[in-house]
Amino acid sequence: MQLQIARPTEKKLINILWIDLQTPVGSFVIQPEHAPMIIALKPDSFVTFALENGAQESVAVKQGIAHVTRESVTLLLNE
Repeated sequence: MQLQIARPTEKKLINILWIDLQTPVGSFVIQPEHAPMIIALKPDSFVTFALENGAQESVAVKQGIAHVTRESVTLLLNE
């Protein structure tokens, strides 16, 4: 699945296996074919994801939302 990270100053596209989103109501692990949704991310948290080679990376979130489709996740983040 594809992860797109969009910030005011940059845009990245990464192929991933799964992503763990921290929200005000708890954690959501998103994998391919997940139900579509739009969800607010927990302020001052981290989003963790696995790359196709199995390595894990994290992205800091000050504020933002995630748009989940069956094939992709788009993170819209403020810096």
